[in-house]
Amino acid sequence: MLTLLVLGALLVSCAHPDSGGGGGFGRNSAEARIVHLIGEGQFAEAEVLIQESATSGLIEHSAAASFRRTIADLSMKLGDIPARLQRVPSFPARLKDFTRHQLQKMYDAADFSVGTKKELQVALKLLKDVAKDNSRLLQKL
Repeated sequence: MLTLLVLGALLVSCAHPDSGGGGGFGRNSAEARIVHLIGEGQFAEAEVLIQESATSGLIEHSAAASFRRTIADLSMKLGDIPARLQRVPSFPARLKDFTRHQLQKMYDAADFSVGTKKELQVALKLLKDVAKDNSRLLQKL
């Protein structure tokens, strides 16, 4: 589920024509590796690969920016969301030290040892809302 979310978020930004000259194979494999690393939660490794791939021209700079936004969204901790959202009555405070990626993994695996299903749903919704707001703000710039 998380990998599909990452892939879906990046498909639009990664859609570009093949520039020819043999670059297509490296470009596709670099993007696939980045998507895999992000899906596994290996954000530091993905950042390094994004930087190297963008510098060498294996991925477009717009795709690199999209990957970085996805990493920022998935690595945001629940406790880092705006204070106004943390004051909602059903805010799951005990999950504040977990990232969106970690919470999504728990939810997908039906691992409710840290929080209830409802708490995980609320936490994921709050984090997704913040990511959507951040994305809208970036588009206006």
